[in-house]
Amino acid sequence: MPLYEYRCGDCQEITSVLVRTASDDKQPSCEHCESANVQRLISKFSFRASWGNSLNWVPSHETTSDLDENSGASIDKYMGRIKKEMGGQTTPDFNRERRDIKNS
Repeated sequence: MPLYEYRCGDCQEITSVLVRTASDDKQPSCEHCESANVQRLISKFSFRASWGNSLNWVPSHETTSDLDENSGASIDKYMGRIKKEMGGQTTPDFNRERRDIKNS
């Protein structure tokens, strides 16, 4: 279901309209001044990769080159680099484990 934005030709305010079906193509009116003098805008959009895509990710050689598996501080540093390479999105469990390893 697309979300369209319209600029009012009278008050210049922007109105957002959620289009539920393809046949729902009637011209909206401004939600601010109720004018029918509106023009559809080209809106920005965003894209977010799914978590499944991140499962295909493999750490780079630079990320693992100085990892010392016997050092909690080294593992914490490594986990920080992984977090950064994956876009910074981690779960509370990841952050808790990182803290526990660093303090062990």
